[in-house]
Parts: sequence; structure tokens; C-alpha cells
Amino acid sequence: MSLNRFVRQLKPIQENKVNYVDRIQSLRELTISPDYVYKGEENPFYEFKPTVDVEKDIRPFVGKGEIKFRNVKEPVGTEIKNYGGTKKFQISVDGSETDKYITTRVEDVAAHYGRKQRKDATASSNVNEFLSVYFLLHRDYTTPQDFMYKIGGKIGDTGVMDGDETFVDYDDLKLLLDKDETPERDIAIGWNNSNAIINDLANRSIDDVYWTPAKKPNGVGEKNPSDVIIKLTDGGYVGYSNKISSGKDVTPKINTNIDAFYRKLADSTQVMTIRKMLDKAWNDASALIPRDKRNTRRALDNFDISREKFSETSSKDKFAKLSREFKKDKLNFYTDGMYYPFRNNSINAYRKHIENASNLMYLLNTVGFYTFDDADVTPCPYKLLIGGEKKSVMKEVTSDEKTKDAFLNKNPRNLTNIKTTYDNKSQTFKLFFNYKPLKMNFQAAMVLRTRAKGGWSGKGLYITTTGFKKRWWDL
Repeated sequence: MSLNRFVRQLKPIQENKVNYVDRIQSLRELTISPDYVYKGEENPFYEFKPTVDVEKDIRPFVGKGEIKFRNVKEPVGTEIKNYGGTKKFQISVDGSETDKYITTRVEDVAAHYGRKQRKDATASSNVNEFLSVYFLLHRDYTTPQDFMYKIGGKIGDTGVMDGDETFVDYDDLKLLLDKDETPERDIAIGWNNSNAIINDLANRSIDDVYWTPAKKPNGVGEKNPSDVIIKLTDGGYVGYSNKISSGKDVTPKINTNIDAFYRKLADSTQVMTIRKMLDKAWNDASALIPRDKRNTRRALDNFDISREKFSETSSKDKFAKLSREFKKDKLNFYTDGMYYPFRNNSINAYRKHIENASNLMYLLNTVGFYTFDDADVTPCPYKLLIGGEKKSVMKEVTSDEKTKDAFLNKNPRNLTNIKTTYDNKSQTFKLFFNYKPLKMNFQAAMVLRTRAKGGWSGKGLYITTTGFKKRWWDL
């Protein structure tokens, strides 16, 4: 049966349509802050789009030399140009700050000084995922270049819905393509993915198609790893987890704030242990700084980490003030001066914590909660879709009940041979353990780090792993 004869019942566009333009655009915004830090180095300087005409609007007021703009909260001197908005930038010339400043809008700022603005890291996968189902509905494809040309003149909905059953429109698709640094490649992958899906479905008929990176359709479990989901005319669902390169879809995984992770199962003892661990890691790192670093010691002595929230960003302003005091003593707060010792202390404390079987069981049970759907959700079997510019390949993904048992186990005695290793300097440590009832060994590379945009901004760390890998004992 040709795809053009597949049955689809398009639903009317909802009035409360999610504004994808706002959501996608927000991903592209720069972090504009007087305290911005990149790889441990402060960089509060910014470059502007052509809306800010430096030579015409600024040069006459400051004369010759290299002009740079530093974002500030409270500028000093005279405002020489106001472009609207609320962002203030103090002007310096040849490295010397002047008493002149300008005011601009967020949209006037192009990039951090000396750094090209990076496009969204997920843009590539967004495009090939979305087009995997878009091309199920629109088969008039010839080349990526022709596709981009035609898309430029289209308006209205694309026929693809998100998990809220709200249509994604062509303006949204144009933004996805605009963010992608390799659109021609990803358009070709999307087309090949759609052909692989058509072959996989054989003579089954399509009702609706969904792009589901944020939310699954009603009834489908939110833990289902499918990036795109298809509702069939018989009422069933099938999903596809899109990958741009081959490899195993290793699950279970962790990818969240450690405090939020430990609060998920609501064991107050576990939560408080992790919180005290982070506070102690800070205090131990602070104690390493010698008393002759007077500015740093005075700032730390007047700062109580236990009063800060367990968040990745809530202490941004306070951390920035500490950084300035560290800098006076030629220390870098954001790297080896404070962050690295704090992170390393946290990792050492945490790995020792989970070497206890009861604590490891709580970790695994929480991973299991994140990973495995409840039994009463709508079935949506999924396959792994490996995308390629010339051809896409489909792979079966089978449910591994043995793995599930290990992560939902409620007896700590079933966990044996627990071991962790750490080099005391990186953000990664390794975990090994055995699930005794099935004689199954597991290992995982665990990462504990900050991921805050614009520099370390809070004591809450992010915990992640690419997957718990298993292997069988030799019986």
C-alpha cells in the first residue's frame, strides 16, 4: 500500500497551542551576565549585531582604539546611546575602561567576546527526528537544497504533533533548520529514516504522527525512549529511538540534578545524607586554602554554604562575589581554587556512600523508577533507528526483564562485590557490582559535575551516566 493511501485523521489546531518559536528561540539566547565564566575564565565582554553601529554611534564619543563592551549591573558615567531594553555595557578602549556606557536589548547581543555563538547542541538530532515523521506525510522530496527552498514559502501546520497533540507549524520547522549547523545532512537522514519506517510498518496504516522529545502522547509512558511515535489506525502505537550513529542503546541511565534525583523516592535519610555530603565537600575544600590568602579566607569565613539551596544556579551572585575575592589572591574560584576540590571531595564521598549495599539499592531503585514504565501504560514498543545520509537501518530493541529485576530489587543482600574506582582528579568515577540472584555483573561510568551555563553557580551537582552495562559470569 502506498503511503499516500494511509488513513490520517488530522485533529483541529488547539487554541492553547504551545509557542514553539518562543521555546526554540529561548534555547539560542546567550547568557548575558557581569559574572559570566567560560571554562574557568571570566568573560563579561560581548559583541553586538549590526543593530549596534559601533563606528557611527560609539566611536565619536570615545576616539581611536579597540572598543570592548563589558556587561555591568550598575554602569558609571554617561550613557551615550540607548537602543532600548535593560542590558547595560560599560565601554573600554584599548583595555582601559571609560566613563561611558550604552543600554541595549537582549536581541542586540550577538556573542560572547572572542567566541562564536554555538548553535544548540541538539539541533542536528531535532531535525532528523522531526523529519523522520514529517516525510511520512509529505513525499514530494527530491534533494535537501530543494526541500529548504520549498519550506521557505510554506505556512500553517506541518501535520506533525507534539506530545500534547498540538501541531508543529512551518515557522517552528524553519527555526529548527536555522539552528542546525549541518541541515543538508540531517534532512537526508530524516528522509532515509522515513523510508526505513515505511518498510518497517509494511501494510499497517497511519493515523497520526508525533515528535516527542519533551512529552509523549496521552497514555504512552513518559519513560518510553522513543523520539518519534506513530499512532496506527488500529489504535496501537509504535515508536522509534533515533540515533545518528550505530551503537547499543544502553539503559538504564541517569541524567539529572543529584538532589532532585535523591528526592524522587522521598527517603529523607538518603536525601539528608547527600545534602550533608555536599556541604562537607565544600567545607573540606575551603579548609585547604591557607590563611595567608587573606581576601579569600575572609570571604569564605563570612560565607555559610549550608544556607545555600541545593541548586545548580541559585548561588550565582554569591559565587561571583567569592570569585572576585579569590582573584585578589591569584586564585581561580571556578577551577582549581575551589570548584575542582569541591567536586572531587563530593565524588569521593558519594562513591563511598554507594559502596554500602543499602545505599546502592536506593540508587538503583531510583534509576529503575526513572527507567521502567508502570505496567498499566499504553503499550508502545520501540525500535532503534540508526540514521545515515545514504541509508537508515532499523534495529530491534528487546525488553530485558533481568535488568529490570536488578533495578527494582528490594533486598540489599542481593547486591555483592560492590566496588568504585576514582583517579581523584576527573569528574568521572566507575561503579561495579553484582546482582547475585542472576549472577549478573554491572558496571557504569558515573559523572558528578556542574553543568551551569556561564560558570559554576550553585552547590547542586549534576549526576549522569551513559548506562549501566552488564555482562554474564562464566558459569
